[in-house]
Amino acid sequence: MQGDRILGEKENLTPGLSGSFSLRLEAGSYVVYCPNAKTERSTLTVSKATSPAPANTAQAQVADAVKNYRTYVESKSAALVPAAEEFAAAVKAGDVAKAKKLFPVARGYYEAIEPVAESFGDLDPEIDARVNDVVAGAAWTGFHRIEKALWVDGTTKGMAPFADKLVTDVKRLDGLVASVKLQGAQIANGAVDLLGEVANSKITGEEDRYSHTDVYDFEANVAGVEAPSTRSRRR
Repeated sequence: MQGDRILGEKENLTPGLSGSFSLRLEAGSYVVYCPNAKTERSTLTVSKATSPAPANTAQAQVADAVKNYRTYVESKSAALVPAAEEFAAAVKAGDVAKAKKLFPVARGYYEAIEPVAESFGDLDPEIDARVNDVVAGAAWTGFHRIEKALWVDGTTKGMAPFADKLVTDVKRLDGLVASVKLQGAQIANGAVDLLGEVANSKITGEEDRYSHTDVYDFEANVAGVEAPSTRSRRR
């Protein structure tokens, strides 16, 4: 990660397991973060290459793929904002039935761009953290906080501040998406990790544990993986 931006990650690595991903990093200092490791944070310094990188015969295709994927991400991010606003309005109006109906729809836009949405530091947990992912002393906010109120408590009472914050956060996300730098390797890593997450953890129902609307997430995740830059072109 660099600053508040997560450039790449490998999820679901428990003690004893290993994993890898690839990125092309510019010269500079980066933080390698591994939760629960003996040394959680360490610094990685990248020096400027002394010789040109090997020629990439697929460079034009990769650039085209990145451009197409950016268009996809920006369209889904833009659609997330009004969907979240409509969901928040139902929550604030106390319309439990309507809010339940809109919950998976709004989250679908987020799940479609999850690999990019997760890269903005603390923004992802503020929007989409499950209760067990919230660090001690931090407030639990976002979609799943409201999900619990709707399906477990059967009410939207007290949820107005969370609904307002959700809208603020997705608008912030939409603004960040417009300026994010994307790499071909980063996009491919995100697609592979997302499918692995669906198969290994989301399939258990831990994501939408109160509403059990996980199939909507699966559909959105797969759609994001099959976005223009990640699927092969057939002629």
